[in-house]
Amino acid sequence: MSIVPINDQREIISSDTWDPFKNFFEEFSSSLDLWDPLLDFPSFSREFFPFHHQTQINWKETLKAHVFKAYLPGFTSDQVIVFIDDDRILQISTDDGKFMSRFQLPENAIADQVKASMNHGLLTVTVAKEMGNRPNNVRVVEISGSD
Repeated sequence: MSIVPINDQREIISSDTWDPFKNFFEEFSSSLDLWDPLLDFPSFSREFFPFHHQTQINWKETLKAHVFKAYLPGFTSDQVIVFIDDDRILQISTDDGKFMSRFQLPENAIADQVKASMNHGLLTVTVAKEMGNRPNNVRVVEISGSD
């Protein structure tokens, strides 16, 4: 017995004509009456979450600083606000309220030494860090290969 239907000439019949699972999943899922715990929960609209500009912020730690990069297309440097509060929290936001992101700075960040620049929508915030004790056994490893 063959699962795949064949005709008298032993040729496979097109899968469009016979599908053993056709409509199985649609019928199965429609017959389930699942409880939805969020059914009566208010919808998430902009009144609950007014920040609707989506961007990614990259945080990179170098030997001398913490570098934050955010791409904010359509915004100028006059429309972006960068500040660090007394709790050592860096906040990057837009003046129209469409974007805001906050970061707790690590202990080695020097909050008084912050630089920010913006070029073509790319915001770069550099926070200097204290040069701690570096291990003496750090060495550069040469990378070989053919690129």
